[in-house]
Amino acid sequence: MPSSTFLNLAPEKQEKLLTAAAREFTERPYHEASINQIVQAAGIPRGSFYMYFRDKEDLFRYLIQESMDALLLAFEEILRRCGGDVFAALPEMYDYLRSHREWDRSLGGMGMMAAIANCNSGSQSGGALKFVDAELILARMEACVNPDLLDLRQPGDLDAILRMLMTLLGPVLYSGVQPEAEPGGRETLEHALKILRRGMGAKPTPAQQ
Repeated sequence: MPSSTFLNLAPEKQEKLLTAAAREFTERPYHEASINQIVQAAGIPRGSFYMYFRDKEDLFRYLIQESMDALLLAFEEILRRCGGDVFAALPEMYDYLRSHREWDRSLGGMGMMAAIANCNSGSQSGGALKFVDAELILARMEACVNPDLLDLRQPGDLDAILRMLMTLLGPVLYSGVQPEAEPGGRETLEHALKILRRGMGAKPTPAQQ
């Protein structure tokens, strides 16, 4: 995470460095990204960089977490607008991601994460995701979800439901920010949510009841 020296910089100086870093990480795979290129684009001495961040990974982690925070704020607002109904909120989040899919440092969010992921290949493709704090995401979602709208039968059900939703629907949401989104992506998401909302087990027969 950034040092207090970085956090005490004027906002425009912080933004100049972060913009240069985001551009570098979206143009080159992580293992090829260069601190020299970043400091040159930001117009700062290399020594100053190490006063702000420990190393390249430290900076990369901060960018990812900052991007995820912007996404979580958007999703929290959508959840509140939907009365805490996660099934109603997810299609709206898909629409939000589609409208913010182009990379823009001023927007942050999924567009930057998608650009970073798309810049990598093979074992590097999950490079951005391994820096995401899944537990923080779940905790913030739980705080906004209305539990009265879910069939919760024992402690831990809400956490389990949210984990399953993110695991099953994460790829569909991610496809929403791709330059060429999967045709019918929103319809696929809505169909999956309808199945999950109604439940996947067959209704018991009279003999089973």
